[in-house]
Amino acid sequence: MAYTTESKDLNLSDVIDSIYEGEYQLPEFQRDYVWKDSNIKSLFESVLSSHPIGTILVLEIEKDDPLIAWINFAEIIPDEKKRFDYKEVDREPPSYLVLDGQQRLTSLCHLTHGTATSIWYLDLNPIKIAWEDSGKPSEKDEIKNFVEQSIDIAEYIKKGKKTDDPVKYFRGAAKRLPLQLLKDKNTLNKAITDVRDAISSKITEKQYELKNYKKLTPKETKEELEAIITEDEGWKEFLGDLLPFILDNYFDYKIPTVVVSKKMGITGVCKVFTKINTTGIQLGAFDLIVAVLYPKKISLKQKFDDVIETYPLINALDGTAKRYLLQTLALYKKVSPKTSQLPVTLLPEWFSIDWDKCVDNLNNACELIDENCGSSLSKGTDQFLTYSPLLPVIANVIDKYPVEVSKNAILTVLRKNKLRAWYYGAGLSSRYSEGSDNKQVKDLPEMLKWFASGSFDEDRPKWLDAIYSDINTGKSNAIGKTVVSLFNLKKAKDIYSDSQEVGAHRTDCDLHHIFPKAAMRNKLMAERGIKDKSVADKILKNEYNIDSILNQTWLLSTTNRDIVCDRMPSHYIADLIEQNGGGENGLKKVKDLFNDHCVGESCFNYLIEDNYFGFIEERRKDINRELMTTGKIPKILETEIEDSEIDE
Repeated sequence: MAYTTESKDLNLSDVIDSIYEGEYQLPEFQRDYVWKDSNIKSLFESVLSSHPIGTILVLEIEKDDPLIAWINFAEIIPDEKKRFDYKEVDREPPSYLVLDGQQRLTSLCHLTHGTATSIWYLDLNPIKIAWEDSGKPSEKDEIKNFVEQSIDIAEYIKKGKKTDDPVKYFRGAAKRLPLQLLKDKNTLNKAITDVRDAISSKITEKQYELKNYKKLTPKETKEELEAIITEDEGWKEFLGDLLPFILDNYFDYKIPTVVVSKKMGITGVCKVFTKINTTGIQLGAFDLIVAVLYPKKISLKQKFDDVIETYPLINALDGTAKRYLLQTLALYKKVSPKTSQLPVTLLPEWFSIDWDKCVDNLNNACELIDENCGSSLSKGTDQFLTYSPLLPVIANVIDKYPVEVSKNAILTVLRKNKLRAWYYGAGLSSRYSEGSDNKQVKDLPEMLKWFASGSFDEDRPKWLDAIYSDINTGKSNAIGKTVVSLFNLKKAKDIYSDSQEVGAHRTDCDLHHIFPKAAMRNKLMAERGIKDKSVADKILKNEYNIDSILNQTWLLSTTNRDIVCDRMPSHYIADLIEQNGGGENGLKKVKDLFNDHCVGESCFNYLIEDNYFGFIEERRKDINRELMTTGKIPKILETEIEDSEIDE
């Protein structure tokens, strides 16, 4: 029999009681509690209205041999024996760990039990007024419709400071019910009964005063006494009819729960968790490995944080993903880098024996693609890195076949050329867009064989032989990042301040339009008689692909602002020629500057003619040529070929 998952409906109040008893706790990798008060109010309104609040996911624990470490819910401290760090033989692990539902359950716990500093209240006054205005519905269906249509419970939930006697606000005129009474139904019922009894006594007292008004001469007028009696009779009726109905929804509430069997392995847990946990902050293999290694006295989180602090390039690559260093280790140990399998395939002892080696390999790989491929990880971001999954494979290839080979300049150049072809080819072909884990497994032996060869053409992977790609695209996808990486590698001089290199390494420059969008919009509106700018912008986006990387290059911000200045190319280029001495010499100087920006002579001619489409087509050819020369891609095809013709 396969042990998978079981779905059941659990009583919410029982689950909350069990959390305080320590029977439900959290896996060590869970994130901090972060919900805002507005989220908490809306959640509790859903409960009191019997609306669904989503499914929770829990992992059943094998108490004799817990799979992963655990921690308590925020501000809920269980008995000492229920804690993970309790080391005596009578330790009592929890029965379940909550994999998905932490934020919701923590919120409901705090709301119904209070915290160290706060207590939540339900303001009954506006609910009573709305109930009376609706004719005091008393039948079950009538009350249900009233709760659904006439009141906004979230609006009446208030948070106050903790006090020794919160029930005083319920007994008094404020009529605020402390929701911590919900932690025990008998206590709640007694509190409501006590308040109703006190109101009954007050009604009897006021009725007596009214009946014997002349003899007793009370301070209130007869009309005031009658109003007090009417008001209190309304409260007595409200507390007896409506309030119990609303609060019973909490005690009767069933929360759908998926229980992951304690017989399921960590790989299965990882798969289930990452698929179902879609409402909160996504957790993954790293978090599970942290929890798995924690009982074995390996603090992976601390080790990883140390790496991130020490190696800024790895931080740029993996500081958020927390995946690629683990994959580097997996490939180094010849096991699957598939993310969902890492908690099982990565053995604890490897983090002591092989961790530092893999850190060095990955950092070396980052340095190499930064220096030789223009990834610009040194900027502190992977914004222009073609594909992050490349790095674990590169790290393991250069461990066997270093790119920098002392006393062998020819071999060094050869391997740098292979590295560039690999980097740019992978980006241009969108190689890692799908099934990146499988591509890593396939690429590693092929690249090891190629890098071992003393020839650029011998043993080269087939997928690199010829690549088709349409580079008339935006800058944010893999193809666009490939082109931007090429720009970064070339480190062209600014077209105006020609003593300064431009690229991602500088904070005072950015990718700017060569045909400025504003200038093109004005030209288009004039040519087609368009009055609405938004219509022109839509045409520029759809017909002109104005934001294509082919229409962008690195410029200093000052150059874009003061020289390009939302003008057509013919205008700002004329100024550049004049600035460089004018005449043929000035023209040649400006042409040479643009040539370093992958704008060849034919392309430049279209530029000074303000011929946008001619420029785009020629620049596509210029960049493709540069990708084959500087980028070392063997061949870029003009037309797409069938998948069956290439070995993927």
